[in-house]
Amino acid sequence: MQHISPQEAEQYISLKDDYTNAGLESAAFFTLTPSKNKKYPASEGWEDVTYYTPRKKNMFVERGEGDQWVYILSNPSTPGLLKIGYTKLDPDTRAKQISNATGVALPYKVEWAFKCFNGEQLEGEVHHYLKAYRVNNNREFFEIELNEAKKAVMEIGENYI
Repeated sequence: MQHISPQEAEQYISLKDDYTNAGLESAAFFTLTPSKNKKYPASEGWEDVTYYTPRKKNMFVERGEGDQWVYILSNPSTPGLLKIGYTKLDPDTRAKQISNATGVALPYKVEWAFKCFNGEQLEGEVHHYLKAYRVNNNREFFEIELNEAKKAVMEIGENYI
């Protein structure tokens, strides 16, 4: 792990803001800054350590428009639940595919979609971030309000556009 300056760290995603669930072993860099903790004051020589992933912020900024989508779907047969997934297709096309599956009583509706790069990784981070709302760890369904789900996708998704 490499020590970098706070200025250099500005280009990387901090471990605190990384929702890939990789843990401390995924950190590539760290910074040391004067402590902000009153229990361990900087005046006594204490420092805060911040860890960073090797992933850069805004890594897709020069690539133009995204080529994938993270979508939020609803279904009237499962009120209160939202399906959060990703697709390389148009979200409406994906909703139709899912709606045609055996056991789906009513069609899914696209509530909102976020165009991005690397939708699969973004989806994984969103699922990890929203794990408290997940109704089954093996499914993409969340008991959450639409605006809260959108906010999570947009915040994490900043690094995927």
